[in-house]
Amino acid sequence: MNFNFKKTAAVLLCAVFIRCACVAEDLSKYDGCVIHSVEASSNRIKPEILKNRFPLREGQIFNSERYEDAQNELHDLRIAKKLSFDLKPSEGGAVDISVKAEDGYYIFPLIFATGGKKSAAGASLAAGNLFKRGETLMLFGGSGKDGSMASLMLKDGENIYQASFINMNFEQRFYKGSRINNDGIFSTTDDEEDFKNPINKIYTKTDSFNFLYARQKGYFTGFISPEYKYVRYSKDMKSGNYSTVGFGLNYRKNIRSGANMGALFGYGLTDKEQSLKNLPAPIIGYSLQAAYKNGGDWTGADFNISKISAEARSVVEFKNRHILNVYIKGEDSFSATFAEQVRADDLMSGQGRYSRTLYGERGAGTGISFAYYLARNNTGLLALQPFYELAYVYSDKYRALSGAGATLSYKFWRFPFPLGINYTQNLSDGSNQISFVFGGKF
Repeated sequence: MNFNFKKTAAVLLCAVFIRCACVAEDLSKYDGCVIHSVEASSNRIKPEILKNRFPLREGQIFNSERYEDAQNELHDLRIAKKLSFDLKPSEGGAVDISVKAEDGYYIFPLIFATGGKKSAAGASLAAGNLFKRGETLMLFGGSGKDGSMASLMLKDGENIYQASFINMNFEQRFYKGSRINNDGIFSTTDDEEDFKNPINKIYTKTDSFNFLYARQKGYFTGFISPEYKYVRYSKDMKSGNYSTVGFGLNYRKNIRSGANMGALFGYGLTDKEQSLKNLPAPIIGYSLQAAYKNGGDWTGADFNISKISAEARSVVEFKNRHILNVYIKGEDSFSATFAEQVRADDLMSGQGRYSRTLYGERGAGTGISFAYYLARNNTGLLALQPFYELAYVYSDKYRALSGAGATLSYKFWRFPFPLGINYTQNLSDGSNQISFVFGGKF
């Protein structure tokens, strides 16, 4: 037998080239074609619902960028262990699209507790695709030193429903310069240790029940949120009914979805391999939102309440997956009573932890952070995220609250929340906080 090395090598190289070309097929060549059919198959979710969640429709003009966005819509359902998409040419220069999901359901309970001065405990139950609709259901309850809460959230297709009850019992401490201690069920502040002489202390009790309904349509989400709130003060302040109705509109594009509660069971990781690769080009995401809420006789409130807010966020994900986040927000309470006034920490990006905040009639805030991934592998993501944020709030004059710091966290692919530690230096009063990070803050 004669072995022709050059010929064999050429055949092998040709095969490799053809294989690579197939894997890296340029789908833009189909741009402008009519979509002839879209077919969907699945293990659990109803195929017609899966097809409905896929934004491309028969009769539309195919666009490769929209095709990629449509795939991301199904990845973001976080209910499948495998998702496959197939695009084939059809008669008359059209294209056929098929989607196959190897999906299932999950029920994920979680219990947590913290000790010491900031003692708190909570439990949650998350379920996904339980009713074969690709829905997400979340129940949560928790209690801490200063109160308790319970909430329910259901996301079903384009509809989002959320209900929550919060009871707060705490001491509101007032300091010079329109500063007050921050409050929260899971975040008792350290202001008493750092600032010894408040000018007033008022026992405060708040009961609130809030319902929110939101509907998504493409990149837009509209929402309405009635709230019953009753506030009692031990002295000097206006106790009474503060019930309101709020509504707003949000535009959101290329912003990552929230926690993947099915990760522990292997669901929702269908784009993991793609997420570990560098991007061909940076991705710019942004979110814009405007909201207004009002209360008075018509809502049963004892006071006239009017509050407007607007915010914008820009997220740049670079080729190497590091993320730059820029945020700005403004709010005006139109001289509302204390319970509905603007607070500085509500105007900031949420990266920092502060023992005290500013309050007043109106204000504006901004923040910037950069998530640098020290490690990205099949186990998880290790990130260092330095930040700076600043807010100005007006009472008798404008005052500033600013902070800088960093969060070091690790996110396992097979666990919904990042785990880490946050350090915040308050640049306005010199205090600092070190906090444990578990998906949020405690």
